[in-house]
Amino acid sequence: MKRTGWLMMPMLLVLLSGCASVVIDYDQQARFGQYDTYAFMPREEGKEYLSLDAARIERSLNRELGARGMRSTLPEEADILVRYDIETEIRNESSGFSYGLGYGRGAYGLGVVTAPDSYQIREGKLVVEFVRPDDKQAIWRGAGRRNLTEEMKPEARQALIDKLITDMLVEFPPAS
Repeated sequence: MKRTGWLMMPMLLVLLSGCASVVIDYDQQARFGQYDTYAFMPREEGKEYLSLDAARIERSLNRELGARGMRSTLPEEADILVRYDIETEIRNESSGFSYGLGYGRGAYGLGVVTAPDSYQIREGKLVVEFVRPDDKQAIWRGAGRRNLTEEMKPEARQALIDKLITDMLVEFPPAS
């Protein structure tokens, strides 16, 4: 491999490590071939409006499910109900290094250590579930995490949500 090829490998690994992982789970007994229509689950009381990100999620889901031959209908007529939520998770990260000094003699000693800087990162995890309306049983679930930030422009937010939902639904419906 040429020298430039070796230089590109670490950059490619960095790009791939920044990609979100998508996790899919489904009911193996569900007959996905019989589902032709869908509707979004009714919103919670007190949240009758559709937020900007919720509208982006619904546009993306409509596009992806439509591409799979499904059509949107009223909730009382739907074969499956679509539920989605953005769950917020907080994780701690640290940067820098710590160092310590110490002195000891025998079984006794004295030491001083500095801790590295730490900070919290808020991440959003998009969860999409398909639910049978008759028994309210989830039959499919997709979850994925991407770094959606408040500073993003609307076009970038839509592109990020589109990519995440496309990745989730790449193998929907599951092979029976």
